[in-house]
Amino acid sequence: MRISRAAAASLALPALLVAIACSTNPATGHKQLNLYSQDQEIALGQQYHQQVVQQIGLYEDRDLQAYVERLGRELAARSERPDLPWHFTVVDDASVNAFALPGGYIYVTRGLVDHMGSEAELAGVMGHEIGHVAARHSVNQLSKQQLTQLGLTVGMILSPGAQRYGDLANLAGGLLFLKFSRDDERQADDLGLRYISRSGYPPQAMGNVFTLLSRVSRVEQGGRLPNWLATHPDPEERLKIMQTRYAELPAGLGSEGYRREPFLQKIDGVIYGPDPRQGFFRNGVFFHPELGFSIESPRGWKGVNQKEAVVWQPRNKDGIFGLTLANARSPRAAADEFFGQQGVSLVGQWPLQPNGGVGAQFQANTQQGPVVGAVAFVEHGGRIYELLGYSGQGSFRAYADEIGRAMQSFRPAGAREIGRVDPWRVDVVPIQSAMTLRELDRRYPSTVPIEKVALLNNADPDTRFAAGDSIKRVVGGVPGADGGGTGSGR
Repeated sequence: MRISRAAAASLALPALLVAIACSTNPATGHKQLNLYSQDQEIALGQQYHQQVVQQIGLYEDRDLQAYVERLGRELAARSERPDLPWHFTVVDDASVNAFALPGGYIYVTRGLVDHMGSEAELAGVMGHEIGHVAARHSVNQLSKQQLTQLGLTVGMILSPGAQRYGDLANLAGGLLFLKFSRDDERQADDLGLRYISRSGYPPQAMGNVFTLLSRVSRVEQGGRLPNWLATHPDPEERLKIMQTRYAELPAGLGSEGYRREPFLQKIDGVIYGPDPRQGFFRNGVFFHPELGFSIESPRGWKGVNQKEAVVWQPRNKDGIFGLTLANARSPRAAADEFFGQQGVSLVGQWPLQPNGGVGAQFQANTQQGPVVGAVAFVEHGGRIYELLGYSGQGSFRAYADEIGRAMQSFRPAGAREIGRVDPWRVDVVPIQSAMTLRELDRRYPSTVPIEKVALLNNADPDTRFAAGDSIKRVVGGVPGADGGGTGSGR
């Protein structure tokens, strides 16, 4: 579906040294711009896959991963590029989304899997992403970008040690994705419909997906990634187009059915929403149960909990405060390495260091101009943590006190203070008599509001389900948590 501009811009492409080339779109037979061979496309996907694993993480459920891999391979075998080394993965994120990388790397979030109502619907989403790869949409867009932005570096360019915060800042505000054209999206929809029809699923499953995505846009799901609506065109418009496609298909499709019950058995017990064990925000404080620490958010700043770091930004998004692990044997060694980087200069000792930490103010030269900030390194639990805050030269003074206060607040936090860290989980309930979701919620209460239970079932609270149906609810959770994905300072 999308790939990071920052990653794309950083890749050196031998193809740029040769004449502009066109290739045939395997799905349409039409010519399109393509500066990448298939081997380069696959190598590109392999490189980006490592970034996905590091920055988002994979969902640890072997059975579910194997199920998604099997389903994806069956669909891809019916595509125009069956011989690609396809890979299908569930990433550990609460958002409702899916994306594709070049070369056959397809990802669905566990949040999307939670919200699907059947195997046919999941197949529809995966078929859409397979369509982007089959039609080489990603490499076509990358080829256009290379021609128009050759030499442009996207994202924050600081020093090697601090540059990663530029990427994290982009992630905090929503990934910088390459935008596909409306024609690309419609083509991927048509190809997804083609693949699920060839696989024996009812084509109407695609319409169910777009109905769900319209609902998702009204009930926001907290996650590290943006939801589908933020990275795709309006699903209601696409639903109307899809409904006209149904009439063009041969009668009698859908021999496999929706396969609702087998699918629900696979997702029973899957984590719903942000996983608090990986850190969560509560009352303006970020707690990490597994690492045993807490840190206060800068007041009024929005925080995002990433796999490798926690990042906060003020309302104007003209500053950054982040916490991550440092690869050093001691706080002093980490500080020496940071200030030993080219372009980074020491300004003065930072007066509000964490207990036992080493820190100072700094100035760094970037391609966007000089930035001023503060950095501190502190040891806890046998690990070295880096706390880094910075902004443009003219605005740091306004943020210095809040960054310093947040740095000083870093401290150990035990199980008694943190409390329960049970994640929310999907619980599939077979009902013995007809009832609405609202009636189910009274009989089998969920730990999330009825509106989210309704969204999980792609229905309204007063939708009536028949006896024998299975309905999804949510159990578990952390009382009083703002969620593991995002949170704001007080």
